[in-house]
Amino acid sequence: MAPTAEFCGIDPEQMGQLATSLRGAADRLTAFSREFEGKLRQNGVEAPALREITDIADWGGRQVSMLHGRIDLIKTLGNGAPGLGGAGGAASMAAGGQGLIRLPDELKDFDIAQGLARMYGEDILVNFHGESQAKLIHEHIDDVAKLADNPQAAAAFFALLSPKVRNSLPDLIASTGSKTAKQDLAAFSKALGAALNAPALVPAFAQVRADLVKPGEEKGSVWNRLALLKGANAPSSVRSAAARALVLDDFAKGRSRDWRAGATQTHAYDLPPDLVALSLEVLARDGAAVRDAFAKMGGAEVTLSQVDKMKLFIDYAKSVGTGDEVADAFGRAAEAGSEATTEKPGRHSPEAAVFALDLIRAAGSFGDDLPHPARDSMGVIAKSYVHELVSGGRFDRASDRVSSMQIPNHWEAFPGVTPAFYLSPVDTYQFMKTFVGAEIPADEFNSAVARFRHDTLLAAARLDAQGNTEYFGKASVAFGDFGSVAFKAAKDALGVEDAVADLALDFTKNTAGLLLGGVVVAGQVAELGWEITQAYIISSASDKWADSFNTQVEAATEKRVDLAKRMKYEMAYLLHSGGYPASEPPKELVSTTTGALKTYDELVAEARREASGDKKWEETLQKKLSTYEEWMDSNGKFDEKIENSSRFQTSDLAENLLKIPN
Repeated sequence: MAPTAEFCGIDPEQMGQLATSLRGAADRLTAFSREFEGKLRQNGVEAPALREITDIADWGGRQVSMLHGRIDLIKTLGNGAPGLGGAGGAASMAAGGQGLIRLPDELKDFDIAQGLARMYGEDILVNFHGESQAKLIHEHIDDVAKLADNPQAAAAFFALLSPKVRNSLPDLIASTGSKTAKQDLAAFSKALGAALNAPALVPAFAQVRADLVKPGEEKGSVWNRLALLKGANAPSSVRSAAARALVLDDFAKGRSRDWRAGATQTHAYDLPPDLVALSLEVLARDGAAVRDAFAKMGGAEVTLSQVDKMKLFIDYAKSVGTGDEVADAFGRAAEAGSEATTEKPGRHSPEAAVFALDLIRAAGSFGDDLPHPARDSMGVIAKSYVHELVSGGRFDRASDRVSSMQIPNHWEAFPGVTPAFYLSPVDTYQFMKTFVGAEIPADEFNSAVARFRHDTLLAAARLDAQGNTEYFGKASVAFGDFGSVAFKAAKDALGVEDAVADLALDFTKNTAGLLLGGVVVAGQVAELGWEITQAYIISSASDKWADSFNTQVEAATEKRVDLAKRMKYEMAYLLHSGGYPASEPPKELVSTTTGALKTYDELVAEARREASGDKKWEETLQKKLSTYEEWMDSNGKFDEKIENSSRFQTSDLAENLLKIPN
């Protein structure tokens, strides 16, 4: 039954008086029936009515037993109501008059909860062991899981479960050797989560909530509570309070202790034995809980900034044998706190952005020395904060720029680029180093930058087409600057040879796969455009790097690489797609499928298909490109914008201007 909004109260004393009265009435009826039935039988008289009276008396006796059981249940669930204090209507739980206890109108469901609590807490988890115990735990686990459908009944279940059993549930289940331990614990956690999210109408559950967040010295008990909470989907406030009280407050205070609990039960649940890691696991996937915990960690005694608190976890992960688990949990907590997977790039909430800025500065201070298990999460955060990182790579207004939530002086905003905070090039570079050495996050981030660049330049071209603005050129400079920072980060993290080889491999892959069935795939066009930009940047920074890139691409594709020419056609494609004024291009340069200018690689693929006999495809391509060049040359302003924006994306500024503090 769903909780009622109307008042539902019971006075146990009055109910006890009712039970006593009913007991007396039943006894008198029974005595009356026996006395008169005996007298009538002596005289040979049958009296069926007296048997009915006896049945009524028996019914009354059963009701007395039920009422006394109900009184005990009500008193137990109402225990502590007057002294709860605090917010959330706690005082109202005992409202309504002296001796009156307020409870939801769910006594039948409470009986079920009581039965389960007794069965597990006083029998299965106490009187059985080994395989038979594991079987019994699992046999009734569906009934426990169903408690989640009624939060008040779930609260009653945990309130009625003995504290000794409740606080060691994960250990008790795992010690049976059960093969379903993970599933069984999940059912208990699910019910607990429902209870924690329920309106506070079961007074006795307040003690359960208090026990969950009460500091504990014994590591096994702390681990058990965290393990139960991990899958509970508890409210943010409970997650934060528990993680802090049980582990993180002491951790932030620098208290020297071994944070590893016993490993026996951890294997059954695939949970870390390290209490720091497990406390982060409790917070993970709940951004509000993460931010609250990091902000309050250690209480008034700790004066560390949030950046320094974050560094504590990374330093700890680098120093202990359980460091991989700590780093992985820290990374996922960081994803949640920054809302990297729940909010859209360029639209981050202020609270998530503040957390992300601190995270970028903290993780970036370790660069490519960040523990490997955290790198995937840094890539996820980078992808979500692509507006901020690209803006952070800009070298204009950079001489005295520090990372901040404030807009730098004389900052020029670009259409479609909406950073929530402003990074310095140094902080951008250092954070990039945290994940560029990991293949998957680096590839995913590059794809995000590619789409962002394509969309930004296309929007800039459209605005320039409508008025006398220079957004296209200025945005090209910004992406050129960022590309310079990104390549330096990759080069310094991976080494020159590997960084150039990775870029050549991606370039080759996207060039070869540009056409699928003769149809241009927009995503691949965007990605190839960004790779052209990066390759164009390295060609300006070092002839040696450019030669290495060219050699690897030519070896894979047997195509000569002319990056300057590719960049020029890339700019023409974007400007024309954005509607920048120009004469109608020759029909042979326009795709019949998309209506857009053909890309350089479309022309290459077309030339290869058309080559026949002694006629080489290179000759066919050159003819097509000559037509392209003639059309561009005939549109002076269009051609000038192409030339300028192409040159703007050649940048070696990161090599020359980035001064990394020691």
